[in-house]
Amino acid sequence: MLAEYRLDSAPNQVTGKRVRLDVQRYVFYKPGKGEAVLTLSGAVGADNVDPWRTVTDSFRWS
Repeated sequence: MLAEYRLDSAPNQVTGKRVRLDVQRYVFYKPGKGEAVLTLSGAVGADNVDPWRTVTDSFRWS
């Protein structure tokens, strides 16, 4: 399952500014193994496609 949404980051400790984030949350399930949740986030408009694909494609049950 994949959920995509946007949210604001935690405030910067020095400036108090927040950044808008794109978020992808994956839920993997395998009988006998259970559930794994993977959440990826990055600044809106950043080119996250290739790095995020590398992470999600490398997920393996052990």
